[in-house]
Amino acid sequence: MKPVPRAAMLTVGMFAACCACGGGPSRASAPIASGALSGWNVLLVTIDTLRADHVGAYGSTAGATPTLDALARGGVRFDVVYAHVPVTLPSHTTIMTGLYPFASGVRDNGSFRFDGKRSTLAALLKHAGYATAAFVGAFPLDARFGLNAGFDVYDDNYGSRPAGGELSVLERPAEEVLAAAKSWFAAANPQSAIRNPQWLVWVHLYDPHDPYTPPEPYRSRYGTDPYAGEIAYADAALGRFLDELRSRGALDRTLVVVASDHGEALGEHGERTHGLFAYDATLRVPLVLSAPVALAPGVVRSPVRLVDVAPTIADLVGIPMPGVDGRSLRDLVAVDRRDERFESYFEALNANLTRNWAPLTGLVMNGMKLVDLPVPELYDLAADPREQHNLYGRRAEDAKPLERRLDELTSHAPGAAPSPVDRETAERLRSLGYIVAPSAAPKRAFTARDDPKNLVGLQDRLDTALDAVKRGDIDGAERLLHAILAERPDFTTARERLAFVYHQTGRLSEAIAALEAANRASPGDADVLATLGEYLQHADRLDRSAAVLEAAVKLNPSAADAHEKLGVTYTRLRRFADAEREFRAVLALDPGSPTTFNNLGSMYLTANRNADAIQALARAVALDPRLANAHNGLGVAYARAGDLRRAAEEWAEALRLRPDLTDARDNLARIQPHK
Repeated sequence: MKPVPRAAMLTVGMFAACCACGGGPSRASAPIASGALSGWNVLLVTIDTLRADHVGAYGSTAGATPTLDALARGGVRFDVVYAHVPVTLPSHTTIMTGLYPFASGVRDNGSFRFDGKRSTLAALLKHAGYATAAFVGAFPLDARFGLNAGFDVYDDNYGSRPAGGELSVLERPAEEVLAAAKSWFAAANPQSAIRNPQWLVWVHLYDPHDPYTPPEPYRSRYGTDPYAGEIAYADAALGRFLDELRSRGALDRTLVVVASDHGEALGEHGERTHGLFAYDATLRVPLVLSAPVALAPGVVRSPVRLVDVAPTIADLVGIPMPGVDGRSLRDLVAVDRRDERFESYFEALNANLTRNWAPLTGLVMNGMKLVDLPVPELYDLAADPREQHNLYGRRAEDAKPLERRLDELTSHAPGAAPSPVDRETAERLRSLGYIVAPSAAPKRAFTARDDPKNLVGLQDRLDTALDAVKRGDIDGAERLLHAILAERPDFTTARERLAFVYHQTGRLSEAIAALEAANRASPGDADVLATLGEYLQHADRLDRSAAVLEAAVKLNPSAADAHEKLGVTYTRLRRFADAEREFRAVLALDPGSPTTFNNLGSMYLTANRNADAIQALARAVALDPRLANAHNGLGVAYARAGDLRRAAEEWAEALRLRPDLTDARDNLARIQPHK
């Protein structure tokens, strides 16, 4: 029997002399007490889409992660760490709450929001007197999705809107995220590090996420592996950030925690990126804790989970975090033993929610991994770490304990219920490569035909088609999409993408025909009907648009996007009372939607309700000052009210945001003689 590897120790005090001389880490004479780091600061760094085996401390030889490797050498490195869902928002929610996805209620990007009913790590520390600040790198963690709960500052400023469009920049590089964090430190105390009150700062770096486009010199240095280049860039930026904080004393008495939310498949099991499957390529992530002087370096071999991160931090700083699915790792890192109680639930529901494929859930326990699908899978992770040999057919008895425990965990869990998604949110997420589920698919029985393993080839070809669209290869994209649909006519997402290609290239009648076919292939899909109703609206087929959108909202009364589009159609039909009802329905679902207030204000302008228009449009620009169309409409309303000065200010602001907005330019030109 192999000896159990030495575990890292938490000790309060200086490193033993053997550490200074380059020997192994010393062992604590007794386990560290809860609250041993009471009064310490916490710096939490999450690096998106970073799989563990691409970090030097976890075996990579690419040399891309000297900063992470140094933190691992000087701190506690957890050798086997499991994420619970291979998607950004739900995985970060588990990190922040200590809850499994079915308990937090956040199951996918975009169409789910954390409701704040359970405390986050930030909320607990803020209540204890900590200053709290977050700096996130990309739109999937936008404040609108709820993880701003408990933060005094939640910086999700990805940049200004481009001049010719209405969508803001959706991500920012590591250096910009870290510059915002450094500015916070400087503003909080320009002379020295923040010492009183204590602080929790969360920094999220998005760079390793697809597409892989590292800046120079990393682009050239990692020319054959741009994913590693993105990792190297993020690691270097983090290193400079930590060096600067360290030189200012800001890391004194600071617990630094670095983790990833999920990995990246990189073609394993036929998956290009992440979100479809839950193999270890996307579930195994790095986790390092570093607290110089107080945390002796070493490696924890017993497997742990991301759901354990928040309870561990809370326990170390002495703040209880009850009622969570995770547990503190404090005892584990202080005692040389394996955790016999270990189990880790996981799920990957995006394909189920967005394409009505079979839902994927599973469990790791006793060294085995169960993947619950119509074609079930069982892996012996020690003997088969790359999960190449499905043992379920030969060892079904070994799967039964995992199946029973999985049923126990999920038997009382609520179903995945997506929240309303407005058009702007859906478009932003789609531009980052995510397919969004604004409404739940009809419940049905799933067979092997619906198993993602049997559909991954279609998914890969769909991704290739979308890449072709981005490159401007419309003919190539069309050929791929038609081939997919010839093989799987009920692949609604492919029909929607084909309709999108037609719409973007000005072939509106073909786009409508493609969506009509999608509706025939998958009748009762409220999302397909919502898009069809919008395209009919663009084609000035307003009566048909209204009928289709009415059917969509009847199928799914919580579909905010369908209500929004129906309100626009009713406005154009001059059915103003009906339009107002639909916009109010959206606001009941999403009270802070600037787009809806803009549309409501535009309807009031058309209906000659000028005072109401001013109120609604002013609310729109208060919620989002970058909405150029809302500023233009507000200018029209002020001009009608005789306030030409304010009208001119609004039109000038609209043009500043969008120099191509001809309506604002013409409006401003008409009143120039009156200035």
